[in-house]
Amino acid sequence: MTARHIAARLGKFLATFAIAACGLALAVLPGAAPALADARVALVIGNGDYGGDLGKLKNPANDAALMADTLKGLGFDVTLVEDADQKEMKRAIREFGQKLRGTGGDGIGLFFYAGHGVQVDGENYLLPIGAQIEAEGDVELEAVSATSVLSQMQYAGNAVNLVFLDACRNNPLTRNFRSGSRGLARVDAPRGSFVGYSTAPGDVSVDGSFDNSPYTLALVDALKTPGTSIEEAHRAVRAKVLAATNQRQTPWDSSSLTGPVILAKAAAPEAPAAAAIEPAPAAPAATGGGNQQAELLFWDSIENS
Repeated sequence: MTARHIAARLGKFLATFAIAACGLALAVLPGAAPALADARVALVIGNGDYGGDLGKLKNPANDAALMADTLKGLGFDVTLVEDADQKEMKRAIREFGQKLRGTGGDGIGLFFYAGHGVQVDGENYLLPIGAQIEAEGDVELEAVSATSVLSQMQYAGNAVNLVFLDACRNNPLTRNFRSGSRGLARVDAPRGSFVGYSTAPGDVSVDGSFDNSPYTLALVDALKTPGTSIEEAHRAVRAKVLAATNQRQTPWDSSSLTGPVILAKAAAPEAPAAAAIEPAPAAPAATGGGNQQAELLFWDSIENS
């Protein structure tokens, strides 16, 4: 074998080694993250510092922060809004809809609200900070319609929309309403949507004795459970909340999803351990005219390592 042939084999080996090393570097590049199969966008609102007749709710800010952290861990691009007035809420909802429209057909949108909510003539409204409501007719002018959120999500044209409303706390304003309706009205979820309520239609929920409401605590645990669909997760939420409230609060839902939606994917099975690579044999010592043959044997031994 001539020196030229040995050089050619050496060049081939070095090129192969360079490609393998490059692939290894890409695989372990710090900060590299696997791409999600779907774009995920979430808007989380927590209103609690109302003042006036509505007073101050202790849980919504904590609930919103906990939910935001949970959704970030599940791959969502999260916008967190706390103690927002009507203008801030509407602006956040509009920007949320714009983000959803950019996700394409595979996008998942999620809206979570914690705070006061009321129903008027079967329509649900979320109460912003600073709302001036003295009669039922003021609600439409001072509050934010929950339907407007669903409309923004539906018009975005993305694949799946999820809404969770922890907004059925006992509202002192409704004492002066003609209808006397408590809690929220049931609204059927548009196609491809799921709407979860902290309690049954027309009923009220409780803040509980902890820093977070029983509904939000149960919901974040259920959403993080690997391999669990949204419908299964909310059934688990219902059971936990019933137990935590001594059967006084029954979470409700409405779904028109056409297939299972799983936010926390089940862990993939571990790949079998790779077999250890035996070290290449040392090149045999050679003298004089055997140098070329020794070098050839050496490169042959490591070329396919």
